[in-house]
Amino acid sequence: MAETDDDPIASWQYRIGSLRKRGRISGAALTVVPADEIDIRLGRPEAPARLSEAERQLWDKLTFSRRPGWFSGAEEILESYVTTALQVQQMEAALRQASPLDADYRTLLRLHRQTAALALSLAVRLRLTPSTKLDRRTPQDGELPLT
Repeated sequence: MAETDDDPIASWQYRIGSLRKRGRISGAALTVVPADEIDIRLGRPEAPARLSEAERQLWDKLTFSRRPGWFSGAEEILESYVTTALQVQQMEAALRQASPLDADYRTLLRLHRQTAALALSLAVRLRLTPSTKLDRRTPQDGELPLT
C-alpha cells in the first residue's frame, strides 16, 4: 500500500475494494446475478432439435417476442412450456369434438384442467403473463396518483 499513499485516487480505490457489507447476506441478494456474468450478446436461444415443427414455431414466436437474453438459463422451462401449451391446445380441440355424455369426457376434462394449470405456472415463471410485469403499486387505468 506504500505506492497508493502518494496517489489519492488509487488509495481510495484500494479502500473501496476492501469494504464489505456487514452482517448476513439476504436471500434476495443471493439471487442477484452479477452484471459481469450477463452477456447480452448471447441473443435468443435456438429451439432444441427434439421439438416438432409446431413446437419450434411457438418457440420462435416466444423468443422473438422478448428481448435477447430474456430466457437465458431457463431454456428447459421454456421447452416444457412450449410442449405443455401445445398439449393444452390439442386437448381443447378434443374437448370440442367430444360429447359431455362420453365416458372419457370427464377424464379428458380433468387432464385438460391440470395441464392448463401447469402451463400457467410455467408462463408465470417465465414472466410471460402481464401480471408478472406490472407493479401492484401503480394504477393501470386512468391517471397516475398525485404525490
